[in-house]
Amino acid sequence: MRKVALAAVTAAFLLLPTPVLAKGEGVGLWMEGTVSNVEGNGKNIRLVLTGRFWLEQYRDQERSVVELDGRRGLPATVTQATPFFAMTADWGGGAVRGPGTLLAILRAAAQHGRIVRFEFVDAQLAFGRDGSLTVMRAGIIRATDHDLR
Repeated sequence: MRKVALAAVTAAFLLLPTPVLAKGEGVGLWMEGTVSNVEGNGKNIRLVLTGRFWLEQYRDQERSVVELDGRRGLPATVTQATPFFAMTADWGGGAVRGPGTLLAILRAAAQHGRIVRFEFVDAQLAFGRDGSLTVMRAGIIRATDHDLR
């Protein structure tokens, strides 16, 4: 009888919904600044961002931020993630966009000297001995599109 009760409790535990992380918990990787040397090669886009990189972590509604100065330029190799969201300049709205949109957004930003912000997913970063940062590979899930209205 005891084994049956234990099995029933275990089965109920496994079948009931389990708690998940509260909304907003986790880690985010971001860059913001002007872009230059934008080159597309298949799905890969190489660029240099002059601005800032930051890592944001939320734990129990508390925000922690580590920011790196990128005024010397931060080289990055990125791809357009799926889905991809083009965001308005104030990030108050956005739209899902298809393949190739990120490259067009980055080229326009480089041409007009506009500040662009983007959020990374699946990033691989390399930190140099000289304090430099290189984004070796990352998907961009959201980016500023100054032409989006």
